Amino acid sequence: MIKLSIIIPYYETYELTVKLLKELSIQVNDEVEVILTDNNCNETRLDAFNFVKIIHMKENVGVSAGRNVGLKEAKGKYVAFIDSDDMITNDYIEVLLKAIDERNEDVIYFNWADFNENLIIRHPQNYAVWKAIYKREICPMFQEDKMFNEDVFFQEDLHKTHKSIYYIDRVLYIYNSGRIGSQMWRRDNGKM
Repeated sequence: MIKLSIIIPYYETYELTVKLLKELSIQVNDEVEVILTDNNCNETRLDAFNFVKIIHMKENVGVSAGRNVGLKEAKGKYVAFIDSDDMITNDYIEVLLKAIDERNEDVIYFNWADFNENLIIRHPQNYAVWKAIYKREICPMFQEDKMFNEDVFFQEDLHKTHKSIYYIDRVLYIYNSGRIGSQMWRRDNGKM
């Protein structure tokens, strides 16, 4: 039985994604599936990671559409989202599977660190979807017409359906803020 589906929307972050997939390859077991949606890059070099189900999109449809395709393919009891330019800790899957086995909450939150700012965020209050895992059955779809802040709308929709939460007081996710060339960087620097 798949307990955790990890969805990674990919777009032009090859080196960072390889680093992420190498870490996942050490942790993945038969209770976890990894789904990568390739947003029109046709990045065949990632095919070497045979534990990953890669879905090549026909055109660049954006992160929300990529996440929605992943949600439609997911079979896990819970769903996690990882951005292709971010990283996880070496116990990410182990800690989350333990929480899934011991708890039954709709949303399981955890701490995260900002790689570039050298910050640890406890009891995360931001809208990022990667700060938690979610029961697949209550997971809303992303609004595909939103180019920015799509996480905000996801969290607002989720708030209407989720009833229980659990919090793991441990850093499991490493956010790569301010990466040159990222969508947020391009927006903030007038490159879009």
